[in-house]
Amino acid sequence: MRRLFALLVLLVLVGVGLYYWKYRPAGASPQQALGSVGEKLRGAKTTGEVKAALELNRNLKPYPIDVDTTGDGVVALKGEVPREDFKAEAGRLAAAVPGVREVRNEIRIDPALPPPAEGGRTLGENFDDKALEAKVKLAFSLNKGLDGTHLSVRAYRREVTVGGTVETPEQHQLALKLASETSDVIKVDDEIQRPGQSAAPVAAASPAAPAAAPGDRAKAAQRALAATPSLAGYDIQVREEGGRLVLSGRVKTAAEKDLAGLVARDATGAPIDNALEVRL
Repeated sequence: MRRLFALLVLLVLVGVGLYYWKYRPAGASPQQALGSVGEKLRGAKTTGEVKAALELNRNLKPYPIDVDTTGDGVVALKGEVPREDFKAEAGRLAAAVPGVREVRNEIRIDPALPPPAEGGRTLGENFDDKALEAKVKLAFSLNKGLDGTHLSVRAYRREVTVGGTVETPEQHQLALKLASETSDVIKVDDEIQRPGQSAAPVAAASPAAPAAAPGDRAKAAQRALAATPSLAGYDIQVREEGGRLVLSGRVKTAAEKDLAGLVARDATGAPIDNALEVRL
């Protein structure tokens, strides 16, 4: 399945390259045309990752923010939020995404917009903290300030415990800040360590959810995916083959594909074959 997916991606890239080869602007060399293709693909990837970072944030999640990537890592943000600090927060999150060189924050302030609901979440999210763990992990991966860290995340009834190791006090505070700002997190417990630092007393572990029976794992993964707001709008199918769960369907970004794999794996503990297609 992975080889088939890789082949499909290769065919798409070849098709796009041939299109630009044939229909490139007059005077453009083949090298320039192919360079333009690569630039567009990089821009699409960065756009998807910035959108995912904004959608994971509790304050910004309720407001539609358009993201456009042009040039070499230059990102433009457009939309409306009710407060100036929300606008600044969007710019900060976008700037922290790997590959972003510059942010043009064109978001407008409309005080008439309703504020985000305190602790609000969809009904489906109430039953699966595993999806919340995946969201916090994704927020970490989308911030270049945490490169080189080894962080773990546990969630129980919307309370998140962040553990693992970081190199600097700045990374320590950044990890806690990102976790606390992730939508649906109501509390963050700190178990992060730095090299040479003595271990703090470990809090009692939260009760673990009972493991799903093999015949129910596909259904459990399907429920977890439906409970994740950034994935609920996609028709993602889950089936079990040879003890592994296979994800199929389409999403718009590589970040959403990775999130789907994390959610399904963390909800069931089963190995995942992620055959989701990424199509803009």
